Amino acid sequence: MSGRLVARLTALIDALLARSGYPHPPFVPALALAPTISPFDSPASSSSSRSIGDLVREMSVLWGVPKTRTTKPVKATRKFSYTRIMAPITGIVTCPSCGSKHLEETICGTCYEKVREVTNSIKEKMMAYNPYKGDRQDKEVFLRFSDDVKDGEDEGVVKGKRVIELERPRPSWFKRIFPNK
Repeated sequence: MSGRLVARLTALIDALLARSGYPHPPFVPALALAPTISPFDSPASSSSSRSIGDLVREMSVLWGVPKTRTTKPVKATRKFSYTRIMAPITGIVTCPSCGSKHLEETICGTCYEKVREVTNSIKEKMMAYNPYKGDRQDKEVFLRFSDDVKDGEDEGVVKGKRVIELERPRPSWFKRIFPNK
């Protein structure tokens, strides 16, 4: 492959010298390909079996490396420059249930803590029943809080669904699925 490449380059140089109008010397400029020693070479591989793609892949390690280290003042300027001056936050609303402030598109932090607490207690009850710890719960469940009215049905099953009883009153935001009788 390298012989063909040298022949093509020699022909290209001859054509360029012929177009320039200058008489070219009797000796054509010689191109020498010296074998390179690279830390990426293995002793078994020879330089003739390497392609241009291999060379590009080896040299790509050097292309993304900066020449000098970025100093701390430059980093600080980039991080705290005048273009990043704090702007007033818009879209703050008051939560109707607890009165704390939060952004319009999010749930308020105190209400979220209440939701998370109830959700975690439900998960604990579900996993306590599951004989295979860590498996997902593939059956639907009914949630019965302490202030819900029991319908006189079987304690463990309602309409073919397992009942999870929580020892706390139903939160106002938690929707009642089965009707009171």
